Amino acid sequence: MTFDMQKLYYFTEGNSFTGSYSSGPKLLRYRVEPDKENSQLLAWSWKEDKCFERALEKREGAFPMTEKGMEQLQGWLGEAWQAE
Repeated sequence: MTFDMQKLYYFTEGNSFTGSYSSGPKLLRYRVEPDKENSQLLAWSWKEDKCFERALEKREGAFPMTEKGMEQLQGWLGEAWQAE
């Protein structure tokens, strides 16, 4: 499973990205922001049908700002999707 995501260059330029994935009644929303100072991608995911600021239960992760980190981020989102 692949989640919509911008390319690494998008994040190295300081941009944030939000996306969502749904299938039937199941929903996963996510947000990714660069932490350029620490060369990381910070990510959050949540299953509530609410915006980032209003969602109460979020998972949080951090990944290297590299192509490998982008792969890890995709895997992390897949785990979030599978989690009940």
